[in-house]
Amino acid sequence: WEDGKPVTPHDFAFAWRYALEEHTPYSFLMTDFIKGAQDYTSYTKEDFLKEKKLNKDAADMTDAEKAQYKAKKDEIWANKVGVEINGNQLKVNLALPCPFFPGLTAFAVFLPMNEEFFNERKAAGDYGLEVSGLYANGPWKMVEWVHRDSFKLVKNENYWNKDEIKIDEIHLRFVKDVETRTNLLKTGQLDGSAIQAKDLKDFEDLAVLDQYNLQPLSSKPDFTVFYVEFNQFSNKYTQNANFRKAMAYSMDRQSFVEKINIGDTPAYALIPETFPGYKKSFREENGIRLFEDKDIAKAKQHLEKAKKELGVSEIPPIDMLTGESDIAKKIAEKFQADWAEVGIKVNLVPLPWGERMKRNKAGNFALLSSGWGPDYPDPMTYIDLFQTGNGNNHGRYSNPEFDKHVVAAKKETNAKKRMEHMYAAEKILFEDDMALVSQYYRTGHRTFKKYISGVVELGIGPSVSFYYADVDMKAKNKEKK
Repeated sequence: WEDGKPVTPHDFAFAWRYALEEHTPYSFLMTDFIKGAQDYTSYTKEDFLKEKKLNKDAADMTDAEKAQYKAKKDEIWANKVGVEINGNQLKVNLALPCPFFPGLTAFAVFLPMNEEFFNERKAAGDYGLEVSGLYANGPWKMVEWVHRDSFKLVKNENYWNKDEIKIDEIHLRFVKDVETRTNLLKTGQLDGSAIQAKDLKDFEDLAVLDQYNLQPLSSKPDFTVFYVEFNQFSNKYTQNANFRKAMAYSMDRQSFVEKINIGDTPAYALIPETFPGYKKSFREENGIRLFEDKDIAKAKQHLEKAKKELGVSEIPPIDMLTGESDIAKKIAEKFQADWAEVGIKVNLVPLPWGERMKRNKAGNFALLSSGWGPDYPDPMTYIDLFQTGNGNNHGRYSNPEFDKHVVAAKKETNAKKRMEHMYAAEKILFEDDMALVSQYYRTGHRTFKKYISGVVELGIGPSVSFYYADVDMKAKNKEKK
């Protein structure tokens, strides 16, 4: 750790148990794959009270009852959960075949927590909320945090590989306004920045890059797919497959990435382009397109079929929840116009993130602007989103045949057969049910000053790594003058 204390297997076991106990976001990555993890997280205080035949609320448990409950949880952890500490080794027993498990452990929910530090700072009320409540074991440690403004990180002198880390300090700034950020980059107040779609042409100009001493623009996919989800449990219109297909076929994704989200890629399936499959990319193996773009005639045919099946002459306006940002509004308005072209009226309902998430979980929507980035380098990170009961399956799509393929893929040990189940599952989503309407795959665009080297851009996890980065300070100071 940053104070020189060793990271131990207990730090991992403590963190994993905490994630399961508190039902934290992404603890499902443990319950899905670690033996007994689901048993542990499923056993609640209510279960304990029921076993003891105590007719009371969990909030009214006595100290003795709380101690008994904890002892029961300790027993489940020790006897059922496949996490074992053997000296300085951590052994994990999996519930299912999981060839991507090593990659999965890089995800944040699997990172270690020091129990002593956690208890101390939790009691102080600042764990994870202030610099004093952060405890690092990586190349850098945080020494300053100005909320909604900036972070300052300095080199961790107790890091195991510190001699290979070239960057002594990193200053990260939050700059919400795109124009402000671009001006800071041009005036030398930033060493690097993401570049938004509207500025791409400017920063693709070599003369502009030379003027501001910037490297050629880097444009790489971050494997995030954006799509529209349908309410498939309480709205009779969005429950109709032909209506969903009419919406999908009427969208003009190509003009969208040419005029609005410049530099992104149209999405005609779920798994992003270049994401790994069996031997090639998943898209090469399962088809680049699972449906056509802007097929107006086909869209109108499906819309007429939907009306007949629903017994209506017109389908009333449908509400869609969207984000509040300018780009979110532009995206929604573009596809709203596409749908209107075939006679589908969509009302846009822009909401703050928190409110949108609340309505997502409650199922209070007809259409929902949504998206997903990968948690680990395997297609299952997208595929099982739409399995019956998945917490991120906001539209509550359910198809037994689809579920069958997902379950089979999770149990299959033959790599080729496993991937074939995922091919079939994805085709059911689009070719059979049009369970969602995919819009586009996002591409990240960045540039850095010419005196920066060794920055690595990642498609999964944190978008940028400075682990191998270096700064030519002579060149940087010369530019500052």
